[in-house]
Order: sequence, then C-alpha cells, then structure tokens
Amino acid sequence: MLAMHMANELLTPVVALLFMVVSAGVLMLASARVGASFEQDRIPLMGVLGAFVFAAQMINFPILPGTSGHFGGGVLLAILLGPHAATLVMTSILIVQCLIFQDGGLLALGTNVFNLGIVPAYLGYALFRLMAGLRPSGGRLYASVFVATLVGMVAGAAMVPIEVRLSGLFVAPMHKFLLAMIGLHLLVGLGEAIITFLVIGYVVRVRPGLLGPVADRVSAATGKIGLKGVLASFFVVALLLGGVVAHWASEAPDALESITAAEGHQPAMVAANENETISRATAWQERTALLPDYRWTSLSGIAGTALTLAMVWLVGRGLARRRKEAQGVASRE
Repeated sequence: MLAMHMANELLTPVVALLFMVVSAGVLMLASARVGASFEQDRIPLMGVLGAFVFAAQMINFPILPGTSGHFGGGVLLAILLGPHAATLVMTSILIVQCLIFQDGGLLALGTNVFNLGIVPAYLGYALFRLMAGLRPSGGRLYASVFVATLVGMVAGAAMVPIEVRLSGLFVAPMHKFLLAMIGLHLLVGLGEAIITFLVIGYVVRVRPGLLGPVADRVSAATGKIGLKGVLASFFVVALLLGGVVAHWASEAPDALESITAAEGHQPAMVAANENETISRATAWQERTALLPDYRWTSLSGIAGTALTLAMVWLVGRGLARRRKEAQGVASRE
C-alpha cells in the first residue's frame, strides 16, 4: 500500500541481512546517543508524533494518473525530536506496519528502516541545520524545512535501486529504475515537503520551543498553547486521519509498485525472486498480520495509531530507565 516500503521479493536474503545489521548498528548508536541525555517528559511528544506519522502515512495521494505516493515523516520527526530519536520512532512505526498490517516485507525491514528512517532523519536534519543556520528568520526556516524534506525523502527513495542492484535482480538497466524512482519521488517529496512545512508552521505558531536546537532563535509566537494542548491536537488529528480520512486515500499503486510491477505490454524491471527463505518469512509474516493491507480501514487506522503510540512509549520508557541506571552507576563511582 505504501510507497518505498520494500517487499521481501525485492531483495536476496544476503542483502536483506546486510541491511538488518547496518540498521541495527545505527539504531544501537542512536539509542546510546538519545539515552545519554534523555528526559522522561519527552516520551509523550515522541509517542504522539509517532502516532501522527503512522496515520499520515495511511493517506496515499495521487501524483500521476495510476500512481500514488504518501507522507514519509522522517525529516519532520528529526526536526522536532532530533535525528537519533526520530530514527527510533520511525523504526517503531515500521515494525507495527510490518508485523500487524503486512506493510513492507519482514526480510526487508532493515532496508525500510534505512530508507525511510535513517537516511531522511540524518541527511534531512543535517541539511536543515546547515540551511537554517544560527539565526533562522521565518523565511529561512521554512525554506530549510521544505528543501531538507524534499532531499531527505528523495535520497531515501534512491536507495531502493541500489539495494535491488546489490541483490542482482534487475532485468532492466539500473539507471532507468533509478531515474524513475527519483522522478516519481520528487513528486511525492513535494507533497511531503508541503505537509511538513504546514506542521512546522503550526508548531512555530503555538509552541516554538518544540523545535529543539533552533527554538530559541525563532521569533516568539503569538497565541501559544500549552504542551498538553499541542500533544492532544496531534493525537486527535492522527485519529481523524487514520480513522476517517484514510477512507478517501488513493487506491492507485504506489510509486515503487508502479515501477516494479509488469503492466500490459510493459515488462517488470525486477526479476522474479522466490526462494525458501523468502517464502518462510512471508508465511510467518502472514500469521502475525492481524489486519493485512489495512483491512477495515477505520479499525486499522485507530488500532495502528494506538499501537504506535504504545510502542514508542515503551521505547521511551526503556531510554529513560537506561539513563537512570547510568546516573546511578555514575553516582556510586
């Protein structure tokens, strides 16, 4: 259903394992960096932002006749939470999507974390900070958000052809796949950049302190509301998106599917890839998927939003516990 979520069949088991190891290593480093300075009061913000991104990702929007795209959210999370926490939150979203909704392959989970979480969060955040500078004005801030989101999304999409190439599955020239992915995801990225732009604009207006390192350099906002009000607004919007708006999401194939699937006289760009490991992974995933392909849309949207919130809360609690234990060890020393 969702663009850029790779299926098991787009990878060989060796390449899938490689990216699982790479992504796991980055997640361990991210966890260590976040845990060193993690404050427990960040848990609710991480949770509601994760729930919001999950719900927003359910809304596929048309980009060309017969092709759709969707919001990614990695750069938005990085701007509001920092790249380390953003990667952990996005990984939680992808695990819920994979195990409960069979969205993205189980073997491909490492690549999906890399493409949708690690690349947009770290690259997008670095570009945002570089462009925003030390004293971002309103125009400079929003331009930084827009460009960073667009580049982060497209860079993550560009990883897909590289991963397929490493798997040796192309039956068409790689440059055609790469250009198609970049071209379609430039359109998807424009939609994501606009959404991120609007969300950041809302945050600047009501609670600029959530912008983290650049918060004290943004002009004071008028009409501020309390943190609880901001958290409630994000959660309510998430429930509305997942429980109501998702009914009107585009049913057209997503950008990746439209490229890789054979249609009419157009041959597939990727070779058929079936082996025992892939079959077993797919069969196991089918058993765990309680709502495959977001069956019963409203239920899936509400359940996924709640499950993501719960999972991110557990991650946050683990980080808070780790920091408390580290402080206890330091005090005894």
